[in-house]
Amino acid sequence: MDYASSLDFNENSIVKAYDTDYINAYTCWNPYYPLADSDLRMYLGAQWSEPQRQSLYNEGRNAWVFNLIRKNINMIDGYQRSHRLSSVVVPQQAKDQQGADDLSDLLQYVMQNGDGYKAISDAFSGALKTGWNLCTVYMDYRNDPVNGDIKFGREPYSGFITDPYFTNLDFSDCGYVIRRKYMTPQQAASLLPDMQEKVFEVNEKGWSRDEKFTWLPYQMQGEGYDYVAYNEYYKTSWKKVPVLVDQKTGEHMDWEGSKESLKYMLETYPQLKMTYKQKKKVECHIIINDVYFKTVEDQYGLDEYPFVPFVGIFESECELWDLKLQSLVRCMVDPQMESNKRISQMTDLVESQINSGWIADEESVINPRSLFQTGQGKVIWRDRNAKPGALERIQPAQIPPSMFQLQELYAKSMGEILGVNDAAFGVPESGNESGVMMMLRQGAAITNLQGLFDNLRYSQKQLAKKVLKLIQTWTPEKVEKILGRKPSEQFYSKEFINFDIAITEGPLTDTQKQTFYRQLVDVYTLSGGAGVSPITPKMLVENAPLQSKGTILQQIEQNEQAQQQAQQQAAQMQMQMQAKQVEAIDATIQNTKASSIEKLAGASERRSRTQSDLALATERISESEQNRAQAALDRAKTMVEISQLSDERIYKVWEFVNMLEKQEIIDREAIAGKVMGQSDIINAQVSQDAFQNSGVQNSMPDQSLGDPNAL
Repeated sequence: MDYASSLDFNENSIVKAYDTDYINAYTCWNPYYPLADSDLRMYLGAQWSEPQRQSLYNEGRNAWVFNLIRKNINMIDGYQRSHRLSSVVVPQQAKDQQGADDLSDLLQYVMQNGDGYKAISDAFSGALKTGWNLCTVYMDYRNDPVNGDIKFGREPYSGFITDPYFTNLDFSDCGYVIRRKYMTPQQAASLLPDMQEKVFEVNEKGWSRDEKFTWLPYQMQGEGYDYVAYNEYYKTSWKKVPVLVDQKTGEHMDWEGSKESLKYMLETYPQLKMTYKQKKKVECHIIINDVYFKTVEDQYGLDEYPFVPFVGIFESECELWDLKLQSLVRCMVDPQMESNKRISQMTDLVESQINSGWIADEESVINPRSLFQTGQGKVIWRDRNAKPGALERIQPAQIPPSMFQLQELYAKSMGEILGVNDAAFGVPESGNESGVMMMLRQGAAITNLQGLFDNLRYSQKQLAKKVLKLIQTWTPEKVEKILGRKPSEQFYSKEFINFDIAITEGPLTDTQKQTFYRQLVDVYTLSGGAGVSPITPKMLVENAPLQSKGTILQQIEQNEQAQQQAQQQAAQMQMQMQAKQVEAIDATIQNTKASSIEKLAGASERRSRTQSDLALATERISESEQNRAQAALDRAKTMVEISQLSDERIYKVWEFVNMLEKQEIIDREAIAGKVMGQSDIINAQVSQDAFQNSGVQNSMPDQSLGDPNAL
């Protein structure tokens, strides 16, 4: 059956659009492909062109190859493989933590079981050597016909061609991408189970290889197996879709229901409003040989390209396609070729010294053939009649020292041009340099390649987003089986992936359990460690990828029990000490109160005694006054009696009276001073006792309310 004649207008238009887009793309990309092929050959060691090799062969010389390119490229490739980073899902808000954990665990499961990280490294390695590769993601339904398993693949530079005017590395502005694989008819039929008969009929019809994808290995071979060309023609388009908008909150969602359901929603919820938006869609047209087979919309539920480009050097604003996209090999091609030439020339000079030849007269040697067999320790017998100087050795040319210097310059310049040096290879500057310092110097040397690794991380992030969208197509049963728990409510929300989570990088481990363990260790360290961190040693051991964890957990449990008992005993002892301290405080308080009462009683007694002393002093003062009055009366009587005495006797009596009067004044003053001094001392003692008693009363409540531990 002639399927070409049975195609309708749409099918014919798709095949024509496929041919037109390929021609337009190849017109721009044509200068890039031969250079990419040359870069790959240079890396593999094919560093002489065929005319050069033939010329050296004709001269009897070897085309030596001393491949320095491979060392530099392998260093960058190996650095990436040894420093791989995993993709981790983190929430934007704390309330979305469970949903982010579900997606992160499933993402780690897919990347590990589908060898996703290896596919990323392979695509990155291909970009280093040829300029770019595609890392593809697809669903494999062989083991799980319902949900499918997410797998990864790699497309080499020669297996695809793109819209030449795209600028974004996520292909968001790329109009079309065409991929081709050569496979057996049986393999093609397995990809189209509902169209197997058509596949075999197209193959039996026969087909001569076209001029597309001429850099594929199968296309470059003159003869080969009977394969078919399986083409995937991805084309972007735009369609208008209805959108429901909540006018109060601003939330919106694409409406995929019927018109009747839409009308009911608008009548029931007045705050809803229907509008339209342009939505991009990607259609995949399957074409085998030159026959259209089918169109797949929303492939795998992605509705976008199922692949991500990994690039080496990409400058979208350059108008020359052989320059805008380059491998890292490109800048080392010229130094490598010149280095091979210089080494080959020096090798020829060294070989010429071993057998440089002779200048000889005829019959100057016994066996002329021996001149052609000169080597290490060879003896040449000269004829006895030969003239002096008849046999003369040709002196070999000496290798100029400048050639060694030039060769060293070429070898060193290759690393400098690429942006790496000896530190990047782990070569220390001195013999006693520490490992930490060497790692720091190695990381600093890679700074020149940060743009390259930034593109790698960006592509890996885009690939992780596509994997998350594919995970959301799985049934809850499969998700629960992988997680060991039911997924959160946000798990199947497309808006959750777009707005509520972010994809970051983390240390790569073999399983998501090891990733979780590594995160626990980081939290444990940052939050203070043992006794402070909310992460316990038991939690670390339970999630650690260790053998014989049961024994360790049992020992930890015994240690925890012993620690709890010790804590209980310590708590009891502390309570007992506190009780004793409280009793001591109560006793002290009682003693203090009793002492204060006793002091108050003594103060009262001293006060009464003082009052008695004051009364006695007052009485003595009254007696003294009476004595003075009596003395005055006596003096008056004495004066009367004196008036009756003679003058001499009067004088003697007068002196005696004055003496008595002075003595009376002295005694009176002494008595008054003694009474006042005793009164002041008593008052001062009373005041001091009252002050001390008052201080005790004020300090007791504060002391009784203090912290017992402070004692």
